[in-house]
Amino acid sequence: MRSKLLCFLLVCLLGCGMATAQTVADTAKAAVQNEDFVRVSLVTIGPGNEVYSLYGHTALRLQCPPHGLDYCFTFEMALRPEEELKFFFSTAKAGFIAAKTDLFFANYRTKGRSITEHQLNLRPTEEQQLWRMLDQEMAKGAHWDYSFLTTNCSSMCIWMVEKALATEGEKIVYNRLPEAVGGTYRDLLNHISHDAPWARLFWNIRMGSKGSEQGAVNDKLAPALLQEAWADAVISDTSGNVRPVFAGAPRHIAPQQLRVAPAPITPAMAFVVAIILVTTILLFIKRKKR
Repeated sequence: MRSKLLCFLLVCLLGCGMATAQTVADTAKAAVQNEDFVRVSLVTIGPGNEVYSLYGHTALRLQCPPHGLDYCFTFEMALRPEEELKFFFSTAKAGFIAAKTDLFFANYRTKGRSITEHQLNLRPTEEQQLWRMLDQEMAKGAHWDYSFLTTNCSSMCIWMVEKALATEGEKIVYNRLPEAVGGTYRDLLNHISHDAPWARLFWNIRMGSKGSEQGAVNDKLAPALLQEAWADAVISDTSGNVRPVFAGAPRHIAPQQLRVAPAPITPAMAFVVAIILVTTILLFIKRKKR
């Protein structure tokens, strides 16, 4: 009799344990599927004074409130003092890094650069997939050759978001693009550099013949232009259902207080421009001979 009672109690305990485990699993599943489990935002930073920061910056903010996680994933060049020339010749290495959002924002606030945030209208599964993909990219380190034209902060953020959307069979569809994106790389540069003649001169020389190319739309969406383009864009699925890329109104975190006035060309910059000009001419002559 006692053994039967013990067996009965064990069965009851086992049943309770299984029920508890199932409840925990269901709770965890519900939490992960909650729209607020992970939140993804596009962060747009205003222009700086350096030649590489003159056109602003783009990053992706990912938050997981239940676990107290809040990071900005930003595509950055691995610039060290001895590698500064590499930036000018598109051989500087770059990759995604994750910065704690409060520190990331504080850095730009200190410099007087504006910060604007737009929450993205992604599905919970896409948000989590994006976080995994960004972690994987980060683990690879700075392995990309940074390119002002094709591999920059904006184009890489677009690429990562589009990859996450593709896992669910979705894509971004543009309803209206900024007029500046419709021309060549050089047309775009002249538009975004209208108040920076030295920067315009430098990048026009640096682009060489590639500046006459039409290029891909994603490569030409500089930070401010990306913000404008996604404001009118939609996410479309295979059934033709659409929803806005941005979820709600933008959040203005910090105003632009820095007065952008790129420093006049220095002897060092003049030297670099001269080298680039000579190199471009030599490459052009070499191609003509072929």
